[in-house]
Amino acid sequence: MEENSSLKRKRIIVYAGVCIIVIIALCIAAWGSGIGNAAWGMTKNKEISADEVIIPVSSSSSITYTSNMQKGGVPPGIYQGLIIKDLNGTFDPALAKSWDISADAKTWTFHLARDAIWSDGVPFTCADVKFTNDYMKSNNLTLAYVLTDVQSIDCPDPSTAVVTLKTSYSGFLDQISRQPGITISPKHFWESIPDPQHYEDKQFIGTGPFVFDQDTAGYVRLLRNDAYYGKKAQISGVVLKVITNPDSQVLALKNSEIDVVSDISPAVAKSLKGEKDIAMYTIKDTGAYEVAFNLAQYPANITGFRKAMSHAVDRDTISSLFGTGRPTETTFLIPSLAGRYVNPEDVGMYTYNLSTAREILKSAGFTWDGKGLLLGPDGNVVTLTIPLGTKGQASGGNQKIVSVLKNDWEKLGITLSTVSYDDQKQYKKAINANAVFLDSFPVTLHDDADALVNFAVTPTQKTNYYNYNNPEYNALVSTIRNTADQQEILKMAYQMQDLLARDIPTVPVCTSDTIVAYRSDRFTGWDLGPGYYSVTDPRVLTNLTPVK
Repeated sequence: MEENSSLKRKRIIVYAGVCIIVIIALCIAAWGSGIGNAAWGMTKNKEISADEVIIPVSSSSSITYTSNMQKGGVPPGIYQGLIIKDLNGTFDPALAKSWDISADAKTWTFHLARDAIWSDGVPFTCADVKFTNDYMKSNNLTLAYVLTDVQSIDCPDPSTAVVTLKTSYSGFLDQISRQPGITISPKHFWESIPDPQHYEDKQFIGTGPFVFDQDTAGYVRLLRNDAYYGKKAQISGVVLKVITNPDSQVLALKNSEIDVVSDISPAVAKSLKGEKDIAMYTIKDTGAYEVAFNLAQYPANITGFRKAMSHAVDRDTISSLFGTGRPTETTFLIPSLAGRYVNPEDVGMYTYNLSTAREILKSAGFTWDGKGLLLGPDGNVVTLTIPLGTKGQASGGNQKIVSVLKNDWEKLGITLSTVSYDDQKQYKKAINANAVFLDSFPVTLHDDADALVNFAVTPTQKTNYYNYNNPEYNALVSTIRNTADQQEILKMAYQMQDLLARDIPTVPVCTSDTIVAYRSDRFTGWDLGPGYYSVTDPRVLTNLTPVK
C-alpha cells in the first residue's frame, strides 16, 4: 500500500507539473500575441476587418515623414491634387472638375468640386488652393519647386481658382499632376503651424477616398472616407505594414498575412505559379534606363563619339538581364506611354552594330594604337569612369547595364571602370565630373511632349542634366511652352526628337516591368490594365472588391 501511495503521489506531482507548464506556455502565447497586437497597434476594438486590404512596405520612412508638402501624397488616397493624369495621356478631374486655358497658355481657370470636404468636416474651397501655393513658397518647402511657374492664384469665388503663370506654359497640367505633382493642403489647419519644415504631421487632413486612422510602430491604417465626394471604395480600409525583407513579404503573402506583394522578381513569380489562391499580373514599363552623356566633358563633347556609342549599346541583351521589360529604341519617349507623341521616324534608330560604331569613331578622328586601345583626337588613350550611384544603386540595374557595356566598349578599345559612392551628394558631383553616366527614373518622365523640356536651356532652366545646349532646341521649347494647340505641340515634339536623334545627349536603353502577386481569395480588381498604376494608387484601391 505504501508503494502504491508513493507512486500515486509521484503521478500527482508530475501531472501538476505538466499543468503548470501548459499554463505558462499559454500565458507566454497570450503575451506574445499581445506583443504582436501591440506592434500592429491592434486592440479588441481596432482589429483588422475582413475587407481591409493589407499592403507591405519596405520601410517606415515610406509612410512617415514631416508633412505632405515636404514629401508628397503619402499615405496614399488621403491627399488630392486639382487633376490627375490618366494612362492614355488625358487629364481627369480631381479637386478641379473642369478647367479653361487662355489662348497663350498663361492663365488657367479651374472650376472646383463644390461638394468636396476635408476629413475633419471643413468644406474645401479655392482658399485652400491659393494657400497651398503661397504657404509652400513662403516657407521654402520641398515641393514648392513644382509651382515655380505660378505667378499668383486668385479666387473670384469659393469654387473657382484662377492660376496665372509667370510665362506661358502648355505643359502646366502635366507639371502639377506628374510625379511628384502637387496636392492641396487645408488652409484652416496649416496656417497655424509656424515651422512646417520641422513639423511632423500626425493629423493627415485630406479630401481623398481614404482617411487616416492610426500610425503605430510598424504600420499605418487608413479607413474608407464615407464622406468622399467621388467614387467611394468598396474596401473598408488599408493597412500599410512594414516588412523590410522581400522574401518575408512573399512568405507573408503565402501565409495570408498580407494581400499583395509588388515588384517581385521573375524567379519568385515562377515559384508562385500554381500556388493556391495566389494570382499575378504585370504592370508594364514602370521603370526606364538610359546611358547618358555629359556634354561638358571630353570625349562626350564630341558628337561623333556619342553617335558611335549609340551603336554600341546592346539593348536586347541588357533587357534580358532584367527579366522583364523591353528595349527602348526611341530618342527618349516610351511608345507604350507617350503614344502619338513618339516620332515614328526616330524608332529603331539606335541599331546595335560595333562595326558601325568603329567606323563612326574613325570618322570623328579617333584611332587605335598597336594594342588596340582607342586614342582620342588629342592622341591619348580613351578611359571612361561610369558613376554607378550610391552603393545600393550600384548593385541594381546600373550594374546589369555596365556588365554588357564593359564587354562591348572594351572591344572598341575603351578602358572602362566604375565607381560607387557613399551618398547621393558624392554621386551628383561624379556625374558632373565624368563623360558618361547611367540613369534610371520613373516612366512618368517619358510619357509626353512636356518631358522633352528636360533637354532645354531656358531663362528659368539655366542648365540640364546633360549639359546639352542647342539654340534650335531651346527655341522649340520656348515656343511649345507658349502653344496650347495640340497639333502644333505634336509637330514641335517631332522636331525636338529629330534634334535629339541627331545630337544624342542620351541613349535610352530599356524599360522594366513590375510583377505583382496577390491573394485572389481576398480581393479582385488589382489589375487596371496597361500603365504604371502602383498597388497603392488610389485608383487601384477604389477599384478593389472584397471576395465574399
